[in-house]
Amino acid sequence: MRLYVLAAITSAALGLAGHAPPARAQEVVVSRSVEESHTINPDTVERLPAVEREVSYLTGHGTEQASYTGALLWSVLDSAGVLAGDPRARLRRTVAVTGRDGYVAVLALAEIDPEFEGKQVLLAYRRNNQPFSNNELRLVVPGDRRGGRSVHDVVRIELR
Repeated sequence: MRLYVLAAITSAALGLAGHAPPARAQEVVVSRSVEESHTINPDTVERLPAVEREVSYLTGHGTEQASYTGALLWSVLDSAGVLAGDPRARLRRTVAVTGRDGYVAVLALAEIDPEFEGKQVLLAYRRNNQPFSNNELRLVVPGDRRGGRSVHDVVRIELR
C-alpha cells in the first residue's frame, strides 16, 4: 500500500498516469477515482461560505504574513460529492492537492474532517483582499510552521 501511494504521489508530481492538468488555469479537477471526477473553478469556490484566516509561516525568504479568503477544503470536497461513505473510513484516506507546476501536498482527510480534527484548510481565491493573478486557487494550511503545504495554482484535488 505504501508503495502505491508513493508511486501515485510521484506520478502526480511528474504529471503522469493520465492526470494531466486541465487546459485552463482556472479549472480544478476534484476526484475520488478515475471514474468519478468533477471540475470546479474559482466561481464555484466563491459560492461556498467564505472563510478568512490570518496566516503566518516561514519560507525560504523569511516570514510571510497575509490574510487569505476562500472556502474550506472540506466544503469544496463535500460540494463535489466525493465524501460519501463511512466516516470511520476517512481515517485511512488522504487528500493530494497538485499545482500546475507539479508540486503536490498531501493532507490526512481526518485532519480537515469536522468530526475529527477539523483544521481550517482553505482553497483560497484572495490574498489580502486581492484576487490571485490568472484567477487561480491556492491551498492554504493555517497553523503549519512552514509553508510547505501551500500549493499555488491548484489544478487537481484527489481523494485517495
